[in-house]
Amino acid sequence: MRHDLHAAKTRNYWPAAAACGLALGLSASLAEAAPPIEMGVWINHTGKGAVEIRPCGTSGASANRLCGFIVWLKEPNKKSGEPLTDGHNPDAVKRRRTICGLPVLGSLQRVSGGWDNGWVYDPEQGSQFDAAIQLASRDRLVLTGYKGVKFFSKSFTWRRAPADLPRCDQPQQAKATPSDARTAAKTTTAQAPELKAPRPVPAVRPTVVD
Repeated sequence: MRHDLHAAKTRNYWPAAAACGLALGLSASLAEAAPPIEMGVWINHTGKGAVEIRPCGTSGASANRLCGFIVWLKEPNKKSGEPLTDGHNPDAVKRRRTICGLPVLGSLQRVSGGWDNGWVYDPEQGSQFDAAIQLASRDRLVLTGYKGVKFFSKSFTWRRAPADLPRCDQPQQAKATPSDARTAAKTTTAQAPELKAPRPVPAVRPTVVD
């Protein structure tokens, strides 16, 4: 019985199998490299603030965990005009931290179906709880806060923020108002040199020669 045909088929099989394995490996790497859908800016359940969820760090274990920072506030200032601060924090040293930019989610680790084993901080109460997040849809995120066990827990739904949401952690360009335009016009007029009309040139009668 001849086996040369079988051997030829075997030689052709291994390169194809290797190429297939390489393709699958690349696909898996790309899937792992894709950023989590949970990342982005989310408006919280109160509608008064927005939190940006992003990796906790750029390298090591922190790069594989998610944290959240306040990046928008409906009312960022006190009645006095000063920025809101973390005044209810049990740590007196941290009470002067501004609410804008405040870390309110941390150490979330990927688990089946979402992220868990993290913490959430509520600046309105100055309290910290265990936390988990899970997508309800691409634009809805469920945050669950609990103490040790999830039997006693509360869940809140956040919605993805629009792309043009202004951020309190970035300098905003001041918008010109009509009064500003009038003031600028007056300033320009005041600074412009006064233009005087030229003196009239007297008419010269032509001399008639007889």
